[in-house]
Amino acid sequence: MESKLYIFSKKKLKNSRDRVAIRNTGGHFLFNEINKRLTERLLLIKKKSFTILELGSRTGTTLKNLPKEKNIKKFFFTDISHKMLIKAKEKIIFNNSIKNKVFINLNEEKIPFKEKVFDLVLSNLYLHWSNNFFECLNEINRILKPNGLFLASFFGNETLKELKYSLYKAESELRNEVTPRVSSFLTMQQTGSLLQNVGFNLPVVDKDIIKIFYRDLFDLMHDIKSMGESNSLVGRKKSFTSKKVLEMANKIYKKKFLERNKIYATYEILYLIGWKKHSSQPKPKKPGSATKTFSEVLS
Repeated sequence: MESKLYIFSKKKLKNSRDRVAIRNTGGHFLFNEINKRLTERLLLIKKKSFTILELGSRTGTTLKNLPKEKNIKKFFFTDISHKMLIKAKEKIIFNNSIKNKVFINLNEEKIPFKEKVFDLVLSNLYLHWSNNFFECLNEINRILKPNGLFLASFFGNETLKELKYSLYKAESELRNEVTPRVSSFLTMQQTGSLLQNVGFNLPVVDKDIIKIFYRDLFDLMHDIKSMGESNSLVGRKKSFTSKKVLEMANKIYKKKFLERNKIYATYEILYLIGWKKHSSQPKPKKPGSATKTFSEVLS
């Protein structure tokens, strides 16, 4: 699958993740925390045995978070960064709880598997970098077995809204122009519609809002870089942001988004679930008639 839309530079994303992999000492706490929250949802799944594909595996944290009562027949670790996969392999190759482990350097926009291969496709804070999320969901649906599960998290549109505002305000005041410096993400409503349009059954989207506190804008930007989440927009300005713009943005940020003498950044985390259609599943009801909770849908 090759998307014709180019919003994000995959080369820039790969380079950002490569740098993080080289310096990695255990993974970023936000990614680790959301990974735990995501994999905990599998406790609500009755199915016991899985062949799993993970998109954007980073350094392999998911493996230790999987519920121990589940039988993992085969686990495919994939990432656009080969250096990330090397780190993952170093960490988990001697884990004997899963004998069949496969590591593949993979761009999620070019999924090479045949139809109906996987019981579960997992992805933690990665698919927001897809150039065409609709096509990506189509491919995930294609490679899932009937009654297979898609479970993912990614950043929603509220993420880093304070940083977007501060940089926009500073640049517009100093230069009377604005360049894209923070990625835009999908909304909860857009994500739910895409899951339905692709044909996933019983689609559900929910969210967490997480606030992280920093000393200043420079501390925040350093943390974003340490996540491997630096601006990868194709239309980004290739030159460094001027010191003058950053200093003004820092002042704006501190003036408007300060608590307890620290600035805060919002991270909106969207959780997605969708089932590959199967005759055993309940038929979808009319919009607005839902009576089941998220946990009931999972089980």
